[in-house]
Amino acid sequence: MEFYFKDTFTTYGRYDFPLIRKQEVALAGLKLIRFSSIVKDEHRDLDASVHFFEDDERFDEVWKNPEAYTGEIAQYRQVLSPNFSVYVNMPRVLQIFNTFRSRWLGAYWQEAGLTVIPTLTWADKSSYEFCFDAIESGSVVAVSTLGCADVEWLFLKGFAEMCARIEPELVICHNEPFARMHELARIIEVPYSRTKRTSAALLGDEVR
Repeated sequence: MEFYFKDTFTTYGRYDFPLIRKQEVALAGLKLIRFSSIVKDEHRDLDASVHFFEDDERFDEVWKNPEAYTGEIAQYRQVLSPNFSVYVNMPRVLQIFNTFRSRWLGAYWQEAGLTVIPTLTWADKSSYEFCFDAIESGSVVAVSTLGCADVEWLFLKGFAEMCARIEPELVICHNEPFARMHELARIIEVPYSRTKRTSAALLGDEVR
């Protein structure tokens, strides 16, 4: 695998994750499109933002060859950093590596001039040591509740920790948010059905 280490990235935390800086994010009329669809998007709605809330195998090539996809992604409004899986039963080293990959690609795209929205994912309490690192305080961030219904309590513990540490300006939630989330942060809900393609917009009055 050809890899592009850059010693110009500002790093943060015990594991030296590249820092994803806080940026001005365009939220009015927010639309999301999944990465695996952008090359197939016949209508080319370039006002959409690219997300990675899908199986890792559908976007692993972005990590293997980031230069090959940056130009395509850069045509869209902005991009969410990839949410490589961090499962509870995953070896710790893979949890750390997948978090590193998300931060590295986010920093790489910011250096290339793209607007990047950090995506946060976590496992159990032991992952808090690293999974919130290298995101600037007050950033707009993104999370997903897809597949978390059976572990709502675990998700909410991590969400509360994320809010306490990062103090996000706003959270973009892919899929329906749990009720408790609205007590902890301002939320834009992005229904799963609206994130496959770009046929529908999310308007500012849906921010709560």
